[in-house]
Amino acid sequence: MTRINITLPTNLVGELKKLVPARKRSEVIASALTERIARIKREESLRNLKGIWDKAGGTAFETEEDLKSWRKSLWASTEKRFKSK
Repeated sequence: MTRINITLPTNLVGELKKLVPARKRSEVIASALTERIARIKREESLRNLKGIWDKAGGTAFETEEDLKSWRKSLWASTEKRFKSK
């Protein structure tokens, strides 16, 4: 474990103190930070993959819904293949 000093908005600290017991605050902050870092890494990976996808002449998705639909169909076909084995 490493101790650090950080600055947070007063209202956020107030909510933290009100909702989380003193001995659990570091755990809550670490958990939230872990989730946020994972999200940042996923977003970066997706940006990198998009660059590779675009260079390879992949399908251009007009909307987020188009991408979600394509991803859903891809997962469904993968599930089907695994179930047939």
